[in-house]
Amino acid sequence: MLCETTDSVKQSPSRANYSGVENDESSRFVQPSETTSCRAASIEERSQKALESSGSTVDCDDVRSEWPQCPNIIAPKDFCWWLGAISDVILTFTPVAFFVIAALAIQLEGQPTELNDKGRHLVEATKLAPTVYPIVFAAVASRFYKTLALWSATRSRGVSIGALEQILGSQSFAGSLFRLFSVRSHISLGLMILLTWTLSPLGGQSSSRLLFKTFKILDSPAIAYYSTTDVCSSMLGLSGIQASSTATNSLFTSSLMAAEEQRRSMTDLWTRPRIPRLNDPSTDDWQTVDHAAMREADYASLIGIKILGLSNISSTTSYNFKAEASYNDLDCNFMIRVPSNKTPAYIPENRWTTPTMYRDSGNGTDKHIQLPGQSLPGSFFVTSDYETRERMAGGHLHLLFGSHEGDRNYTLYNCTLRNVPLDLDIACSLPLGCGVQRYRRSRSPQWNESDSYAPFTLHLSVVGNILNRFPSAAGLLDTGSAWYQTSIDNYLRGNTRFPFKLTTLSPWPSNVTDEAFSRRLTLLFNTYYYASLGPSTATDSNYSSLPGDNEEIRSQPIYPDEKGGRYGATLVKVDDAREITSREIYALNHHWVTILLLCTAVLQILSLVGLFLRLTTPVPDIFDYGASLTRENPFVPVPKGGSAIGGAERARLLRRMRVKMADVRPDEPVGYVALVGTKGVLDQGVNAHGELIPTRALSRWRRYW
Repeated sequence: MLCETTDSVKQSPSRANYSGVENDESSRFVQPSETTSCRAASIEERSQKALESSGSTVDCDDVRSEWPQCPNIIAPKDFCWWLGAISDVILTFTPVAFFVIAALAIQLEGQPTELNDKGRHLVEATKLAPTVYPIVFAAVASRFYKTLALWSATRSRGVSIGALEQILGSQSFAGSLFRLFSVRSHISLGLMILLTWTLSPLGGQSSSRLLFKTFKILDSPAIAYYSTTDVCSSMLGLSGIQASSTATNSLFTSSLMAAEEQRRSMTDLWTRPRIPRLNDPSTDDWQTVDHAAMREADYASLIGIKILGLSNISSTTSYNFKAEASYNDLDCNFMIRVPSNKTPAYIPENRWTTPTMYRDSGNGTDKHIQLPGQSLPGSFFVTSDYETRERMAGGHLHLLFGSHEGDRNYTLYNCTLRNVPLDLDIACSLPLGCGVQRYRRSRSPQWNESDSYAPFTLHLSVVGNILNRFPSAAGLLDTGSAWYQTSIDNYLRGNTRFPFKLTTLSPWPSNVTDEAFSRRLTLLFNTYYYASLGPSTATDSNYSSLPGDNEEIRSQPIYPDEKGGRYGATLVKVDDAREITSREIYALNHHWVTILLLCTAVLQILSLVGLFLRLTTPVPDIFDYGASLTRENPFVPVPKGGSAIGGAERARLLRRMRVKMADVRPDEPVGYVALVGTKGVLDQGVNAHGELIPTRALSRWRRYW
């Protein structure tokens, strides 16, 4: 049945007419003779006269023509060719910009980010790279594959249609993938093309991930100074003790009046590091300070040590150094609750006792019970066994603490004082300030275990004056008509949040444990003693200030004098301090740099090869242009000649011609699909001679040859 249909088609008039058209097309390829005019009508003129004349020669000397009038070479070097060549050269060397970005990123590695304009501009440039890189890659790769297709078609052995279609369709990753599945030929070539397109997103991402910011730690030696706690107290003698005690009391009261949060911080009111109280006296291993969990009673004193000489301290520069310090640790035990008139019986002779006068009210009369020592009234007293035989023989100093309860009774505690020497590891930075990070019992103390030459017990007058002034350090609360507990007494009883609250004398609380009382008394006693070490210069805590000319600098904590005693200086010089500077720098991601260089190298090779093929391939660019379907098409009224015109130039010259896809055998049982010229007339087309021919719209249900 099919063969019969074919025969009938061959014998049909329309087919015969169509065959005539095909035979007549041979005249379109005749070489023009020397006498043949090289001028032809313009495309518009030719199409306009097509209905009146069929292929007749027209004298068009007076008509401007755009179509080639004579034989011409392929791609003549006119203005358009040079413009395209320059564009190709620029596109070829565009990938070099990404090599420059990689080189600049490598150069920036390790450089500081602060005030670095080059680094800032490069970071901004890398933010645009994920957008720019795929665009450049698509332009270079698509041009390469299109030029490769043209070059392949010029080879003497030619190229297979499958490979040609695979190359022509590789204008994008999606297009390459679609051609691979639709053509299903030359799979290895298609996979290789897909592999090159996968480099586009990799290159874009790698160009934006070249640099990142990190911190570089610079460790260099430095010199620091700190105030030693081994210096002799300002209450050494009677000369000037009134002025010294006034300044000492002010420092002590200010520290005790500070907010509870501040008293728990690692620095005092003047940003000086506080000394922690040794948690485990049985070991000399380093103990770490947990500042977040520290309470005020975990410190040995509310007043810290002064730090000087840190000239470069800032938010990015910190210091580390080791220091030595000591504090007086008090281990107290509840002794007895005793009436006031019997209290002197518990105070042996030759003891320092403060205060010396208490009110003992009873039976409607007031009388004072005189205790040994000075006449400074207060709500508690402290006395010591400094001059007893046991003490003089080399034992620890013992203190007797007595708190007046207001009902003619005293609560007495017996305390043992031990001086604890410490090694401190101090770190200083802003805005945190200086703080002790680690501490331990000193492995090389400057005095023996009996505290015979400890800083506090070194001089008899210091012990006497400190114990005499300490109970009245926060004021004497005697209104004449009533007695009140001092703030120190309030604190020791457990009122640590509001120690300055006015409270009348009351019985000693039963919930105060020996351990809690020992910690509180240690904290306040050392605070008062540290305040007396240099009260006139205690508030001068500028980190960057250096010691003055009148200040003595020493490298050892204590010097012996001619009499075997000790004297101290104000500051200790630390030669092995470390200055640690944290600088934000640019760091290079070497993996992404390698990926960028690899992707860009492939891109640069494609661009260079594409440019070489573009300039050396003598073939018109007819692929991927719709205008190329009009070449030698008997159903499109195109003038003779123009075989050397590329697809882009042909499209420009035929820009006004109307074409359509139609059935050029509308009257036959089997149709034929072709690209047909048209004048816009329904069901009519125009063939190569400008003649009207019948056409028919394509149908999904009709069969076509």
